[in-house]
Amino acid sequence: MAVSLEYLDLGTLARGRPVTFEKIDVTVAYNEVGAAVIDLPAIPRNWELIQLDSTGDLIPFGLVMNWRGVYEVPLLIENWTFNRVLDGSRIRETITLTGADFLAILANRVAYPDPSKAWDAQSVGSTTYGPDAAETVIKDIVAANVVTAGDTDRRVPLLTVAPDQERGGTVTYKVVTPDPDAETDVENTTVNQSLMDMVRAVDQQTPMGVEITLGDGELVFDCFEPRDLSDVAVFSAELGNLPESRLTVSAPTGNAVLVQSKVSGSTFTESTGPGADNPWRRVEQFVDQSSTDVADDVATAALQALGTGAGRVSISVTVVDLPNLRFGADGPGVTGYRVGDIVTLDLRAGVTYSDVMSKVQLVADSTGEKYVETVTPTIGTGAEDAADQTIDAKLSARLRAVERALRGSVTS
Repeated sequence: MAVSLEYLDLGTLARGRPVTFEKIDVTVAYNEVGAAVIDLPAIPRNWELIQLDSTGDLIPFGLVMNWRGVYEVPLLIENWTFNRVLDGSRIRETITLTGADFLAILANRVAYPDPSKAWDAQSVGSTTYGPDAAETVIKDIVAANVVTAGDTDRRVPLLTVAPDQERGGTVTYKVVTPDPDAETDVENTTVNQSLMDMVRAVDQQTPMGVEITLGDGELVFDCFEPRDLSDVAVFSAELGNLPESRLTVSAPTGNAVLVQSKVSGSTFTESTGPGADNPWRRVEQFVDQSSTDVADDVATAALQALGTGAGRVSISVTVVDLPNLRFGADGPGVTGYRVGDIVTLDLRAGVTYSDVMSKVQLVADSTGEKYVETVTPTIGTGAEDAADQTIDAKLSARLRAVERALRGSVTS
């Protein structure tokens, strides 16, 4: 079955007609918002998708990408570009659509201290969710802020939260608003963090992924525990499904964190990471916690800064599907893998690495001499934005062992 694209009505979530495309480039990610770039031929049927409001802005609409019948993702299209170029002796016109998967909903909402009330009715203080199972905490916060929120403008129509199965370890999450009058017990503010940030904070306590899929006339938010497929989802050159791999090492951007806080007796503290004692590698960074007197919060801020500034080791790979191993759903005699699964890379004789598949780029391209479909996963490499750097740092620490193993595998 080939890759297909369908229109999705955001008002009813009903599927519509097939959409003719030239190229689809969709990246799905573990606990991050996915991205989509889609090139369409500028034919009348595709121009019908471009509807503008009274200010001339695109009215958002949905698309559904089906990848070979084994994976499906609904997409929210928010921007468009018209391209007209002279291609040899002919004029070529295309419409480029850009958007995201529906986890964008979580990135566009914060957690209110009291979601049952509008913002102007909130009060200073904090709300603690848990201790409960990770799935319970995540679903309680998402449902309260997106499904049943007191401010109806915050609700997403036709979004439901799947029944709670209480999966994952025990976690807590605290929504904190700043208290400008407090002089003691001042906690770090979290109300400025998105629901996607909240998910990642819970995932750091115990592994738990999230997804939004298309049901029967509804969007369904659900959680899942990463599957350990490290023994069966193996990629190696010898098997023929790992044609390319690359290990990249970069220097730290901040490994001596200098903190100023209100903690009694510890106003000025320093936290250091690898290389801080080396005059050629030391990079100092100031972290302002001068309004905080809670020692645990100050320590957390210092650790986050160290994570953000740590040197990076990352690995990128190109893989191909095998008859018994593919991206997407399981099948008879076939193991399917997806983002969040733990897989294994056989990098060199005696050097293997198992970690979470954090991203998968799916490309269907008919613009070349022949139509091609490619699957490009990212294994164990976190996002580049600051919100995810602590995750990236932990992955980098694990990849340091791979780096040492690769160097140790070299024989003269």
